[in-house]
Amino acid sequence: MTTCYDKGTFQIVDLPPGVVELPSMFQYKLKTGPNKEVVKCKALLCTRGDMQFDSEFEETFALTSRFSMIRMIIAIAVQAGLTLYQFDIRRAFLCAPID
Repeated sequence: MTTCYDKGTFQIVDLPPGVVELPSMFQYKLKTGPNKEVVKCKALLCTRGDMQFDSEFEETFALTSRFSMIRMIIAIAVQAGLTLYQFDIRRAFLCAPID
């Protein structure tokens, strides 16, 4: 949350008249090491997206990929003799320019 706030990712604003806030809650999880010591504290903000109105779905974005597309990319890489790497980029969206 601190990183998002420091990068100016969001602003805290008042709701416009006639708009209902979607219910949300934080889920907290402690990651522990082999000796039961706390390694990482994680928090996830969850909201009920199914309560959105139909007109709001045009502004909802989620990066997903179909399994058939992943299989096709793997097949092309094998045929071409390429090496595939998988990695996660944390907070990549924070540094992306917004048009």
